[in-house]
Amino acid sequence: MKKHILRFLCGGILYFIVEVVWRIFMRHGEASFLMAPMAGIVCVTVMWLYDKKVPIILGSLVGAIVTTTLELIVGSIALFGFGHRFWHYGRINWHGIIALDWFFKWWGVCFGVLFARWLLALYLKRRRQSNGKNV
Repeated sequence: MKKHILRFLCGGILYFIVEVVWRIFMRHGEASFLMAPMAGIVCVTVMWLYDKKVPIILGSLVGAIVTTTLELIVGSIALFGFGHRFWHYGRINWHGIIALDWFFKWWGVCFGVLFARWLLALYLKRRRQSNGKNV
């Protein structure tokens, strides 16, 4: 359980930092605090799939589906329930809440996270093996 809480916090905080930095340098919009817990949920999901040995391409696809679904649910509740828009995708989209091109971007982000996790595991495994040979 601690592992999932840590993953939730890391995913949420890291995503929000990226969001804030992106918006500062791109000079548009505001960062929504709702994206942090959504990113935390996605991080827990894709890391759980990684732990279950799901192939990275499939795990990242699931991550993109979860991200887009969360955006649809939270964005729809905010827009249609409260008349507030937390984000807006200005391309081919559904009411600015979700967009097909962003689905593929989320897939890429999830792939990058899982690939980085795989590289870290590979590095740590080789490091343990080399430490064992030196003893």
